[in-house]
Amino acid sequence: MGLSTFSKTSIWILVFLSLAACSRPVTGEMKLDTHWHFRQAGGGTWLEASVPGTVHDDLLHQGLIPDPFIGRNEQLVQWVEKVDWEYRCLFKVPKALLNKDRIVLEFEGLDTYAEVFLNGEKILEADNMFLGWEVNVKELLKSGENELRVYFHSPVKKGMEKLQQLDYLLPAENEQAPLGERTNVFTRKAPFHYGWDWGPRLVTSGIWRPVRLKAWSHAQITDPYLLTQSLENDLATLKMDVMLHLEQAGDYTLITRMDGIEAARLPLPDLTTGTFPVEQTISLTDPKVWWSNGLGEPYLYDVEFILEKEGKAVDTHRLSFGIRTLRLVQEPDVAGHSFYFELNGVPVFMKGANVIPPEPLTPRLTRESYERLIGDAVAAHMNMVRVWGGAIYPDNEFYQVCDENGILVWQDFMFACALQPGDEGHLENIRKEAEYNVKRLRNHASLALWCGNNENLHGWHHWGWNEAYSPEVTAFLWRTYERIFYEILAEAVSKYDPKTHYHPSSPSSVGNTLADRRSGDEHDWTVYFQQALFSNYERNVPRFVSEYGLQSFPAMETIRYYTDQDSLFLDAPILDHRQRSRMEWKEPGFSGNQMMEWYAEQYFPKTHSFEELAYVSQLVQALAYKTALESHRRHMPHCMGSLYWQLNDCWPTQSWSTVDYFRRWKASHYAARNANEAVIASIALEEDILKVYVVSDLLKAFPARLQMSFINLSGELLKEITLDPDVQPNQSQVVFESSIQSLFPAPNDEWILHTRLTGEGIDHENQFVPRLPKEMELPPASLQYRLSQAGDEYLLELRSTALIKGLSIDTGLEARHLSDNYFDLLPGIPKIIRITGKKAPGRLAFNSFNAIRAGVPQESTSLE
Repeated sequence: MGLSTFSKTSIWILVFLSLAACSRPVTGEMKLDTHWHFRQAGGGTWLEASVPGTVHDDLLHQGLIPDPFIGRNEQLVQWVEKVDWEYRCLFKVPKALLNKDRIVLEFEGLDTYAEVFLNGEKILEADNMFLGWEVNVKELLKSGENELRVYFHSPVKKGMEKLQQLDYLLPAENEQAPLGERTNVFTRKAPFHYGWDWGPRLVTSGIWRPVRLKAWSHAQITDPYLLTQSLENDLATLKMDVMLHLEQAGDYTLITRMDGIEAARLPLPDLTTGTFPVEQTISLTDPKVWWSNGLGEPYLYDVEFILEKEGKAVDTHRLSFGIRTLRLVQEPDVAGHSFYFELNGVPVFMKGANVIPPEPLTPRLTRESYERLIGDAVAAHMNMVRVWGGAIYPDNEFYQVCDENGILVWQDFMFACALQPGDEGHLENIRKEAEYNVKRLRNHASLALWCGNNENLHGWHHWGWNEAYSPEVTAFLWRTYERIFYEILAEAVSKYDPKTHYHPSSPSSVGNTLADRRSGDEHDWTVYFQQALFSNYERNVPRFVSEYGLQSFPAMETIRYYTDQDSLFLDAPILDHRQRSRMEWKEPGFSGNQMMEWYAEQYFPKTHSFEELAYVSQLVQALAYKTALESHRRHMPHCMGSLYWQLNDCWPTQSWSTVDYFRRWKASHYAARNANEAVIASIALEEDILKVYVVSDLLKAFPARLQMSFINLSGELLKEITLDPDVQPNQSQVVFESSIQSLFPAPNDEWILHTRLTGEGIDHENQFVPRLPKEMELPPASLQYRLSQAGDEYLLELRSTALIKGLSIDTGLEARHLSDNYFDLLPGIPKIIRITGKKAPGRLAFNSFNAIRAGVPQESTSLE
């Protein structure tokens, strides 16, 4: 993008915003986050605005649009995307800042088509939400009042202009717009803003990330890059790269400190003005190593780069850095090709989920938002999340929180379920986006992998894209695909983040081929879209599962937030509007709502009320995720990763999430937490053979005790077996195997198996019920409980004389404080729930499938 387009002043320089992952105290900085106003373009009253922010939030705060999260209000705000908007800020610049050698105006994010004017002069045209921008503005700033104005063009109208230049349509599978009006592929903007099968259509505009003035004299450090070259024999070898921008010539020294201790000093004599790359090798003895959640401490060094001139510091960069090695291993084996991550020389099974932005209007996101999101992942014993390619590249705070908590990040570039235009301008825009974001994120210890796109290769081969066009257009579209995903993005990673693996598409396998059960990562949607039963998770196990899932309704409190009492039935217009997963190919009107009902009826008796269906949908989803997670873990090392779809929601809705928009854990999140524990006993019935596996992620062996109790539905003990297995490190092992006939010579399908595995601080319970709930009579059952305090936690002891299916507990506390919930309470086997934190439960309320089925409250009696 040439500067001559913007100004007659040739000395202005437009550059892309440098690495924002670092905190840098520059010589002078002025935040421009106050005194903003906005209006619809073309005139009208200037109204107060928030920056960072979006036009939707500003309109909402002014009372000019209804809350799009309520009912079908989303439909009432669609006009916002079709008009242009203006933002204006009046500000004064301190004299001390004006006197610096260089002053730049920095935008960390403009969404999306924006013209920027400073004191009436156009200084910037932006066309990519995912880029940051810097403009040299020293010659334009005044000592008095300055005016900064940003004009946002309608992204939909801009996209339509580009769409109309083609004589064919590009697929955009999930955009919620009529065919012929789907424009998101023409704009480098969050695809999910245009609607997806779990979120609203809110095609917004705004200054969505911070804006500031920065000023300095002498010199500036930019684009610092640290990587671990080797880690062996208590010695870490690091490579450091930085760029120096010098406004003044002279003798300089670059000092690197780690945790306050000088690690390197590099004299740089006789430097002239200009820009210079600097690199240095740093050796560190006895390093503290960064580990993922569950394997050790995710230690982060406080790294400081100090640039001195004649003994005086002129600029400083700070960042946190984790010393670790990480690689994706795809090597030939007896089944096909492996697909696993090796951290510090150790193969690690990845347990986690896909994440979407917790808000559709992304400036709402704060560090606290990310702490809650990642906190829910950590609480469920996850070690990886996938940042999916139809969303945004999150703020640096997101990755910092992941760094601090040992959560690895599978990072998609922002391409999903669509083909891209192939004009040179669009491809150059993508190249700049890739360079900017790779540089921005590369220092984070959590960054595990760059992935080119979500399901684009799959769509080309399986969704008819490669057969929908003339031979000439088909060849051009495929060449565009190759240029973006095999050249532009691959080259950006290779050049700017060579330590991190680049995976061209998810799902895919080696050689840029489609994934299968033998190689590559796979999106397993046989359950849900193909209506397979959960046993499919046990029969067909991929090498690495990067997507799978099942929908459920959220808690009734959440449902009542976005609907009303008269709409609590499955086909209610509000619930139908909120459901974005449409499957018309099955039958007209078939959606995720009907799919939830269908799956409920495969496992539970037919429900009699909406409340019952909503509750059962959570129990069914929990069973699905438990079945999948345990099966994937049992099959290690053939399978070495299980990332379900999806961890969270971006608005109150029914979806595949395990945690809803209000952070209410669904039954499935508790199931995931139990299945993800570091060491588990997992039960499988393979034909007539009952097997118990012990699966351990720990890196040490230890002796354990496994207690197996077979009971009937009345709680009578049928058989008890105690084993003392030696748990092997980082593997799955069968510790018990027997035919059902050997266990029960007389025909018996009324048994339930309860297991408890203990040893080395491990205490894991599991159970297996061979009969489906719909095959059992589950009358109302009385519950007995006792609550006691034990140090900094409370213990809730539960007992029953009959099977209570899907017992839930409401304590008035956050979900993470309960060690388990939505579980089956077995007759005759007491269960202890740990309630963490010093705060006592505000209440004790119980519910269960038995009670809902009978239409009565869950009976409970205190044992005090």
